Amino acid sequence: MADYIKPTYTSSLDVKDKNGDILGAVCVAPSKEIGKRDILLMDEKTGTQSVRSTTELINMLSKKNVSFEDRKLVLDFLAERLRVLEQELAFNTLKTLKEAEIKK
Repeated sequence: MADYIKPTYTSSLDVKDKNGDILGAVCVAPSKEIGKRDILLMDEKTGTQSVRSTTELINMLSKKNVSFEDRKLVLDFLAERLRVLEQELAFNTLKTLKEAEIKK
């Protein structure tokens, strides 16, 4: 029996303020609407907020005293996670098209 292989990516990233204290986490997940993504800021103190764009998220993090370097890490994380989600969507779309073609 094959061992379970853990994915090489994660859907969330811890975010720290300039003092090094964990502020919360940023999460990127597929939305209920096919092809769309949800970007969430899960703040330890204020709760979870959905953001409309990466720009809005970075502005929020700036206001919450997150360092420039950590904001860059968040951008890198978002870019990579969105890339993976887009690849999964493309793969699943091709798979569905091939299955539909086989049924014909």
